[in-house]
Amino acid sequence: MKTSIKIILVCSLIFLFILTLLSMNGIYIQLGTPSVGISHQFLNLLFIFTTVFSGVYLINYKQKDKALKGIVAAIGLFLLIIPLLNWIMSSDAEYITFTSPDKKEKFLIIETGHGELYQLSDSKLFMIHLADINTDDGFKPFTNKAFKLEWEEPNKLFIHYAFDYMEPDKYQKISITYKAH
Repeated sequence: MKTSIKIILVCSLIFLFILTLLSMNGIYIQLGTPSVGISHQFLNLLFIFTTVFSGVYLINYKQKDKALKGIVAAIGLFLLIIPLLNWIMSSDAEYITFTSPDKKEKFLIIETGHGELYQLSDSKLFMIHLADINTDDGFKPFTNKAFKLEWEEPNKLFIHYAFDYMEPDKYQKISITYKAH
């Protein structure tokens, strides 16, 4: 039993390290499109959960001191609360998908209090972060259809979006260069 817990701990740490390295480069692993699949946030939470629980189990397995066991359990719980709160706060996300004019590239905007633009891989196993889209007071221009897409070849996208719900005709503009697959 102890050996299998060690294997779980090591594998979870390796996966967390890989996911962290990829996310630092704007690449997020997922299973399917986030609105219907398993999101990168859930995968991170899953690996953090298995890492913390297997680590706490192994540490407490060796310890006889009840106070130290309690401290280790409290630290483990704290390490779980932060990503869990992040995942809960993103549960009200809206997902907007669109494709390039030639239908070869797929894009996803995830809107919570702000927007994040991703380019989806053909396999739907990962997505690449392209841009953050900020608005006033958590306004969701993509959910409210207050945006326009303008395409320019090669691989250039301009997004015009309403920044503030009080001024729906006043648009912000961002420019995105993406890679063709």
